[in-house]
Formats: sequence, structure tokens, C-alpha cells
Amino acid sequence: MLSESERRSLDEIEHQFRLDDPHLDNRLAVGRSHPKPTTVLAVLFGALGVFLLCMGVIGAALLSFGMVSVSLLLRGTTWR
Repeated sequence: MLSESERRSLDEIEHQFRLDDPHLDNRLAVGRSHPKPTTVLAVLFGALGVFLLCMGVIGAALLSFGMVSVSLLLRGTTWR
């Protein structure tokens, strides 16, 4: 349990945080977003590609890695 002075200090810190970065404050208030379906597809195709590569099926593994890049492009991911 916090004392009254600690509670006041915490409220001041919280208020200053909200003033300094309102965008981050809004993102934290909303909570964590769910992963996009294209991100899930990219992860699944990546795992499949690694599995196929370990099994020695090079062509199918390359195709799977290609699908990872297509999924990321559909998501709008860029290098920067």
C-alpha cells in the first residue's frame, strides 16, 4: 500500500508522462493489438520453410520462404 506522498508522486509522474508523449499514452491505454492475419501467415510459412529445409526439400522450402515475403509485402512491411 502506498502512502499519500508516494501516491501523489506517482500521480505527478503519470501526468508528466501523458504530457510528454500522448501518442504512446494512447497506445498503452488501448492495449496490445492482435497480430494481423498476414503476420500469422508469414510466421507459419517461415516455420514450414525451416522444416522443409531441414528435411532436405530445397525447392518447397524456397517456395515457402517466397510466400513469407509475399505475406510481408501484403502487410505493408518495408525495410525502413
